[in-house]
Amino acid sequence: MRQLDKRSLLKHAQNEYLGAVLAAKVARRLHRMPADDRPDPHEKVTSLALRMINEGKVKYEVPEREEPEEEEE
Repeated sequence: MRQLDKRSLLKHAQNEYLGAVLAAKVARRLHRMPADDRPDPHEKVTSLALRMINEGKVKYEVPEREEPEEEEE
């Protein structure tokens, strides 16, 4: 098994937390797929998700945060 290089992951995710969340979401999506439909049916879904992120094959958008409106007294 190849070891994940954190610097490589950070090229495709804004920070470590986002990388972990993104990998979890991609892994869940891959897990729901039949194994034969996955890019590599024999690789574990988490490893596959991280590899796909590192290779730039996963596109995502981070929604803009809405600032809460201040109440006037």
